[in-house]
Amino acid sequence: MSVLSAKQAPITSHSALRQQRLDVQLRQLEFSALLHRKLDLEKLFECLLIEGQAFVQFDGLQFLAGERGADIVLGSSRQHRQRFELRLGERLLGEVVLMRTRKFKSRDERDAERLVESLVYPLDNALEHHMASVKAMTDVSTGLRNQRAMEDQLPREIRSVRRTEQPLSMMLISVDYLESISEHHGFEVGEQAWQSVAETLTSRLRQSDLIFKTDVDSFCIVLTQTGMDGSLILAERLLAAVDRCVSYDNVQFVLTASAGVTELGAADDADTLFERVNSALVLARQSGRNQVKAIAPEQPHGSDDPDAA
Repeated sequence: MSVLSAKQAPITSHSALRQQRLDVQLRQLEFSALLHRKLDLEKLFECLLIEGQAFVQFDGLQFLAGERGADIVLGSSRQHRQRFELRLGERLLGEVVLMRTRKFKSRDERDAERLVESLVYPLDNALEHHMASVKAMTDVSTGLRNQRAMEDQLPREIRSVRRTEQPLSMMLISVDYLESISEHHGFEVGEQAWQSVAETLTSRLRQSDLIFKTDVDSFCIVLTQTGMDGSLILAERLLAAVDRCVSYDNVQFVLTASAGVTELGAADDADTLFERVNSALVLARQSGRNQVKAIAPEQPHGSDDPDAA
């Protein structure tokens, strides 16, 4: 057993303290580098929640976004909270709230503040990336999510309802003779028609429903926890809401729409589901427009251009 003299002890203690500080600084540098590699907002805060435990213990966090992001909640909600406002210059990036069961002591508050401060530049980068992604997945004329967003989100929705064994249905709505409206009254009037229909549809959907503007000039609506019967009822209501006279810049015209409806079958993936609802829309247009047609998963169907007939 080694014995330390009174003279040796302070030297060893000072050396150990210095090494401890170096270790902390190294961990902070590694943590900062790790944060800078996270461009996805949710992954950035997942990293903060998991890796931040090395600096201060907390059970959950909230990110309250400003104008450039989406609110995020991770971990467990707890009674005791520390709130930090993150700014880069004059720009507000958002607020971060750390939560835990035990009260934050003074030292914990300082550690938490240093932890969150290391988030500023990575968060700014992630917010820029988020805004670029949102822009790339947004339809310019309507402000709705576009085809790219649908192709990204639909497979995830299908996986989710399969796990929970809930129904999912899809609706494809096309404005009748919209090309003719644009040709006769001009591009701006046609764009106004798109915006008017988009607002009409969106205002009548649930918060859980998803609506996209597709590349084939139609609106795709994904209804979770809704089977074929419920989707058919909603489709009739939506078409009735669209069916009206619209006035724009002293130009009046009548809007009607056609819709196809289907529901997710056991063998479906995103592609087969969309192919079938597109066929249902084709059938509605070929049958005279301004109506709803449905094709069940087990029914045979073709796949034609929805502008046919």
